[in-house]
Amino acid sequence: MMISEPLARTTALQPDEASAGLLSEFKKAAVRGDPTALYQALILCGDHQLAMPDWLVDHLLKLTADFHLGKKPSWKGVGKRPLIVIRRRFENEVRRRAVIAVRAWVKDKSKYQDMPTPCIRAWNRQDYLHCEFQNDGDALEFASLGLRGIKLQADGPTMKCSPRTLRRVMEDKNAAQLPKLSGRIASVFGLVDPDDLFGSDEPLNPNLK
Repeated sequence: MMISEPLARTTALQPDEASAGLLSEFKKAAVRGDPTALYQALILCGDHQLAMPDWLVDHLLKLTADFHLGKKPSWKGVGKRPLIVIRRRFENEVRRRAVIAVRAWVKDKSKYQDMPTPCIRAWNRQDYLHCEFQNDGDALEFASLGLRGIKLQADGPTMKCSPRTLRRVMEDKNAAQLPKLSGRIASVFGLVDPDDLFGSDEPLNPNLK
């Protein structure tokens, strides 16, 4: 009998130092109540054919058992449905990334590629002259312009992106401790890949004065 491709794989590898460090961070995030930590750990193990740690196996067994027993999905310490928690995590990452990109652009006008696409178009139209940016408040306002009207899920709400909301997210020290999310996890839950919201193919003159 021929062995199929999946069965022909070699024994799962033990994580190296870097992978072990990531898995440790994912475990801490899972304990803190971040449901995306499991998916990040699964992707890491699957992509590198690593042996799954015991804590990850136990979590998956518990989730599977709860599903077959008909228990309502929940997440310890959160009090919200996991999808809502994941969507909020994505929203905050998009907000944070937008502000960081605009701040970098204020300091160096050639660093525009990672800004929200509407921001790049506004600069092309010269609706906002970069010479007028003086402080962090200007950066927050410009970032909120680029995030206006964005939905991270087709049937989800429009993301709040006022300067006040962006400032609150940037001041959240706990969120910065969680591992960054990926577009691959976003697609699992029907969310927009954050990378799709940033950058543009339109020409931009970094020497604009």
